[in-house]
Amino acid sequence: MMLNFKEVGDKDAPALITLHGLLGSSRNWMGAARGLSEHFRVITVDARNHGSSFHASTHTFNDMVNDLAELIDHLGLDTVHLMGHSMGGKVSMVYACRYPERVEHLFVVDTAPKDYPNHHISEFEAMNALDLSKLETRNEADALMAEYLDDWAFRQFLISNIVRGEDKAFKWTINLPVIESHVPVLSKNALDLDDTFDGPTHFLIGGQSHFVETTDHNDMRFHFPKASIDTWDDSGHNPHFEHRDRFVEWALGKVEGLS
Repeated sequence: MMLNFKEVGDKDAPALITLHGLLGSSRNWMGAARGLSEHFRVITVDARNHGSSFHASTHTFNDMVNDLAELIDHLGLDTVHLMGHSMGGKVSMVYACRYPERVEHLFVVDTAPKDYPNHHISEFEAMNALDLSKLETRNEADALMAEYLDDWAFRQFLISNIVRGEDKAFKWTINLPVIESHVPVLSKNALDLDDTFDGPTHFLIGGQSHFVETTDHNDMRFHFPKASIDTWDDSGHNPHFEHRDRFVEWALGKVEGLS
């Protein structure tokens, strides 16, 4: 089974693969991808159990790294620039440590190599509260989820995973029960103590998101000795679409000859 992906840019340009976060999809990267495509062949990927990719019974970091390796081989790419956000950032870090010769530049957006608490409880409660068989409009879904989540924009992010099937009834595109059951695994540090990547690595941190603290920097540089770490104080967890144009400039500036 092959991951679903979309491409934008010249097929002869250097390949850049983007990986989204938990409960997201390749569409989260499309805005930045359009800007990056002026210099890259950008390949935006749906993780297993997300977007239009296949559903599977497991959802571990090892699963996702193997999926990514198969996709890169399928595309016939010797090397790639790899860019991951949150869950996708963890996957990209593991891939770079496992296949360092295949990664030109590693970009990690607002995540660190550490254990995280399970802070997804309320969003899964909100999603599980929806009886999609009785749902007639997305506005109804938003109203029901508002009992659990105050953030309107975040509710819209979650609701974007609901689509109408051939029978016109709503359904989840994500594999909700499998993803929820694997949250404890996904909250753990994806790296082993001896995992390292000596290539160019660029961390971008949202100063308002609290996913990465300054106390994490030593571990980031331990695993990635050539890491640069930039913090945007005016950004939350998603700088790649909160500040899309600045993000594109930042990424291009990290690759020699593209800025």
